[in-house]
Parts: sequence; C-alpha cells; structure tokens
Amino acid sequence: MEKRVEVLIEALPYIRKFKEKVFVVKVGGAAVSNEKLRKSILQDCALLKFVGIKLVLVHGGGPEISKLMEKLDVDVKFVKGLRHTSKETLDIVRMALGKLNSEIVEDLEGMDCKALGTTGKSGGLVKAARVEELGLVGKITKINPSMLEHLLDKDYLPVIQPLGADETGKAVNINADELASSLAKALKAEKLIFLTNVPGLLEDLKDESTLVREISTRELKQKLKWEEVSGGMIPKTKAIIDSIESGTGSVHLLDGRKPHSLLLEIFTTSGVGTMITK
Repeated sequence: MEKRVEVLIEALPYIRKFKEKVFVVKVGGAAVSNEKLRKSILQDCALLKFVGIKLVLVHGGGPEISKLMEKLDVDVKFVKGLRHTSKETLDIVRMALGKLNSEIVEDLEGMDCKALGTTGKSGGLVKAARVEELGLVGKITKINPSMLEHLLDKDYLPVIQPLGADETGKAVNINADELASSLAKALKAEKLIFLTNVPGLLEDLKDESTLVREISTRELKQKLKWEEVSGGMIPKTKAIIDSIESGTGSVHLLDGRKPHSLLLEIFTTSGVGTMITK
C-alpha cells in the first residue's frame, strides 16, 4: 500500500506541471492491432486526459493493411524502396484504418473517455502535395489545427488516421510519423510521444542496456550517421528534430510493447524511454 502511495506522490508534480498542456501521441499499427497492447496504451491515454492533459492520438495500421491486402490478393508495389499507393491500395488503407479507428474510439468510450475518430482529410486538417512517383501518397504542406483545437476545448480526445487531402481535395496516404510531428508543431504541443517496437534510441540495437535516456537535437543529428539509425527510424528521427526545432517542448521514444510505458515515462523521475530536447 505504501508503495502505491509513493507512486502517486511521485506523479503529483508532473500532473500539476502538465495540466492543460497538449500531448500528441503516435502509436504504430502493430500495437493498436494487438488488443492486449491497445488496452494498456488506451488506459494510459484515458488517465492522462482525466488528469487534465489535452491529448491527440495518431495511429498507423500497417499490419492490418498488409493482412487485408493479402486477403484481397493485392500486391505491394515499391518505388525506390518506398511503398506505392494505387487507388485500389488506398481503398484498402482506408478500410483498414477506418476499422482500427472505430475500435480505438469504442475502447476509449468504454473507459468513459470522450473520444472522436477522424482523418487528416476531415475539416481541412491536413493539406498535402502528391508525391507523383508514389501514386496516392502525399507530403504535408499545411496543417489547419482549428478543428482539433475545438475538439480539445470541448474535452474530446481526437483519434486521427494518417490520411490527408491533396491539391484537388482527394484523399492521399501520408506518413503517420510526419503527421504526428506536424500536428505537434501546429498545436504547440508540450510533448510529442512515439510508441514504437523498441525501448527507445539504442547505442547498440542488440543491447537494451545501451538505451539513451536523454539527448539533444544537436547530438541526434550526429547520431543520424549511426549505422543503427536506419530504415523506419530515419523518417522518425528527422520528424523528431523538425518538431523540436519548431517549438515542441520534448519528444519521447517509448516501447509500446511494455505495459503502461506512457505513464511510466510521463509520471516518474527516471522514465523508461528516450527523451529528446533542444
């Protein structure tokens, strides 16, 4: 019992510090596709909201998209190592993301946490320029945060699919990490949090004891030269640097597979992942 009280007391200054602040949380498709992991993550999100933090949740859907493409016998096409999105593929993306989005909102509402699911295409939230060689893929050019600000003021937790609108208003697939970073900048977020499938930034990918607890963007730019910072971590790392340099208070890389890693990072002195600051 005393241990539980100590945990609550340790959290108190952080609850006070972050009340009314905006956090943007990005969770990968693998985590939200797993019901057990999703429940833990959404419990953390609900608690953060209940203590007065304004939360925006961005989710991916890679595994569900791949599963549906396989089921419908649709081949994945790559151009220079990047996934190409055709009209048929985009329809599948929208189906998979829409299903996940509905499930996330339903789970949050089941915790008495007011939530509203939407896409970057709705309400003029995300404008993107088509990346022609990748088909219906867009790179974000503008964020209009007024819809999200309205939802946050009305005590909703927005849950956002990574879709935007191109120059003609048609839907395009966008990178979820880029979306989370862009939203954090537009909302002047206190924190941008990435829930990933690794413990954080590691000096040695094979050794979790080499976890980097805290690092500056200047140091992180040097780390981009690391052999270990490769593949999917490169766009994430660049999004982190861009977000911090545009005014986000701090960015956190956490292991979304670890139960309640979000609460442990935000409400404890030691944290559990990597924190990046200016």
